[in-house]
Amino acid sequence: MKSPCRNSLGKPLGRSSARPLVAPTIVLLLAACDSLGVGGEPNSTRIRIESADVAEVSLVTSRWFVEVADDDCAGCPSQIQIVVGDTSVVSLPFERTYPLSARLQFFAEAWPSADVPVTVSMKAWVDDREWYNGSRTLRPEDEDGAPETLRFVYQYTRARLP
Repeated sequence: MKSPCRNSLGKPLGRSSARPLVAPTIVLLLAACDSLGVGGEPNSTRIRIESADVAEVSLVTSRWFVEVADDDCAGCPSQIQIVVGDTSVVSLPFERTYPLSARLQFFAEAWPSADVPVTVSMKAWVDDREWYNGSRTLRPEDEDGAPETLRFVYQYTRARLP
C-alpha cells in the first residue's frame, strides 16, 4: 500500500519519519506551557474584603508604587512608597477587579476605623489564581499608634536570560 504523504524527494513518509510527529509535539508543548503557567503576563487583580464585625473599611489601592529599602534598619523588609494611589472608604462585603497597568503591579491595604479590635479578611486573585487569603483581628492601634492593616502586594517579574 502506497503512503499518500511524500517528503520533498518524493519518497513516501513512513513511521520512521519524524515529520508526522511535529504537529502533536507542538500541541503537547503548548499544553505543557499552559499547564506550567507560561501563558504570558497577568491582566487583572481581584480583591475581596469581608468582616462580620464592621460595615466598612478604609482601602488604599495602587498600580504604581516603588519598594524602598530602609537604610536605618538592615534586614528589615522594604517599605512601599505609593506614586499614584486611591484611598476610599468601602462598604463590606467589597469585591472589585482592577486591570493591571503596564507596570504589572498592584497594592491594596485595608483597615477598619473601629475603636475596638475587629476581624477582617482579604482575598486577592491575579487572573483568577488565588494569591492571598488572610484574616486577622486588627487592633485600632499598634505599638507605633497606627491602625493594624491587611496588605496585599503583587509585582510580576519578567523572566530574563542571563
